[in-house]
Amino acid sequence: MRFKRANDCGDRSNALWGRGSRGESRSNALWGRGGRRAGVAVAALTVLFAMAAGATAARSDHGSDGSSSDFPKIGATLGDAIAQTPDQTFDVIVQADKRGNSAGLYKKLGDGVSAAAVKQQFNAIDGIQATLTGRQILTLAKRSYVTTIGPNETVKLQDMGTSTGLSNAQLWPWATGAPVDWTKTAPDAATIAVVDSGIDASRSDFGGRVLGQVNLTSLAPNSPGDGYGHGTFVAGIAAGSAPGYAGAAPKAELFSIDVMNDQGQATVADVIKACDFILANKAKYNIKVANFSLHSVNRASVLFDPLDQAVEKLWLSGVVVVAASGNYGIAGQASGVNFAPGNDPFVITVGASDIGTSVKAGDDTVAPWSAYGYTPDGFSKPDVGAPGRYMVGPVPVGAALTQMKPANVVSPGYMQLSGTSFAAPVVSAAAAMLIAKHPTWTPDQVKGALMVTATPEPGAAPGALGVGDVDLAKQRTYAKTPPNPNAGLNQFVKTASDGTRVFDSSSWQAAALANKAWNAVAWSDAAWSDAAWSSVAWSDAAWASVAWASAAWGTVAWSDVAWSDVAWSDVAWADNTSADAGNSDSPDASTDDQDAALAALGISPTDLLP
Repeated sequence: MRFKRANDCGDRSNALWGRGSRGESRSNALWGRGGRRAGVAVAALTVLFAMAAGATAARSDHGSDGSSSDFPKIGATLGDAIAQTPDQTFDVIVQADKRGNSAGLYKKLGDGVSAAAVKQQFNAIDGIQATLTGRQILTLAKRSYVTTIGPNETVKLQDMGTSTGLSNAQLWPWATGAPVDWTKTAPDAATIAVVDSGIDASRSDFGGRVLGQVNLTSLAPNSPGDGYGHGTFVAGIAAGSAPGYAGAAPKAELFSIDVMNDQGQATVADVIKACDFILANKAKYNIKVANFSLHSVNRASVLFDPLDQAVEKLWLSGVVVVAASGNYGIAGQASGVNFAPGNDPFVITVGASDIGTSVKAGDDTVAPWSAYGYTPDGFSKPDVGAPGRYMVGPVPVGAALTQMKPANVVSPGYMQLSGTSFAAPVVSAAAAMLIAKHPTWTPDQVKGALMVTATPEPGAAPGALGVGDVDLAKQRTYAKTPPNPNAGLNQFVKTASDGTRVFDSSSWQAAALANKAWNAVAWSDAAWSDAAWSSVAWSDAAWASVAWASAAWGTVAWSDVAWSDVAWSDVAWADNTSADAGNSDSPDASTDDQDAALAALGISPTDLLP
């Protein structure tokens, strides 16, 4: 979601200690934001001082200073208000000694308190509710049988959106509508399996929500937890909950599957073992989403690649697979999406958007290194985009990434990184929230809902961010039956001998060779009638004849040599980019933009206060 920016030069706060550039006045998460709310706080303080000054003059009328030390039964707040306007009436609750009863208190009142002033008597406490003038309250407070007199304060419903303590001043959460899931009205999310370098589960970012960890890494060296730091960062973007660093779904539970060593390197076999683990344990841990912020290094076809087949098995078994498109794009030009698992047509492949300097959509484009284009089999990828540039997230102190990129460390335990690796967990979080709200939806329906509610990005090249950036707020309110972006593929899904569902790629290839328009029905105008983007454009892009003509499996590229046993043991790499060197001072969302975003989402700013 994009919100119109109200003020491009207002005070801004940093989720960290502030980077102090551009002349802004920034504050940290501990002291609160600057801008209008700081002005409100100053004004409130001024009023308080003015009331205290007026109270001194009023108290002289009573032959006493009327301070709370004189009237401890009243309290400073009510005492100051009475001193300011002693003839004003106040709605109060008067309590007597616990050994008495409300009828006894009522009989003792006297002192000019009429029956009409008493609104009700209580049985649960020894007290009454009454409307009394300030002078009457001061008189009653001197009576020995009265223990306390307090204002009948308005009680706010402790709804599911109160006192979350979640915040994040970075641009990306506000650009995607993520605060909609920062309130307690958000349903609990499904578990996200993070197939990566591990997660530092001891961090406050995760609040005990890492359900378990398994180490499947065969490459050394591999430290316990997360020696590389990549998996912790990915998990923080998806489901972090530390003050100032809220992720997209901060209530989601996580499961860590460590497949990478301390250099961010994994074998394809280890990643496939992770798929096996998810299949065997998805019911036990409620794993409904698997995040793969990595890719293999050999060009992949769904006809042969074992990692593609493994993630398809997850998808067809009810697990939403989210994969990074890769960081091998050059200068925003089409590169193709050549590697598993992002090349697979079933899964949700995510490209990285550069959201510019404001939450509005006008200055958004594709990150220059974000891979996009056709897969070796002719499918257009990615499917959707999400912010992935200049993200700040958690890393273990001393992790390899902090040593490799010391300039990117913005605070102990946090650093700034870029990559499609960090766009993918935004979408994983969105998928987890959708599944919590619609537990019967299939992975195809989740993918369809994310795509049909995506925000088009006209500043990006066609297809560079798929159909557009995910909109977490809009997808949460989508109530129709989602279109199925995999409808053209599902006719080739068969039942294997073990009873599981598998994609019959050979049958698909035969049908595709016979009819280049085999999948036109999947992108019909009717199926995508709710989409903001053009279904016709999507149809053309998703399966174009030019892409089909160059499909790698139609040439000698997929020779026996290319698919030797060596290829299966080759490595996969994390999808964080080195193209954005150093720590860029990417601006935070302005206070006005944050307020406007909250208003558009129907969230009160007080709902996010700790």
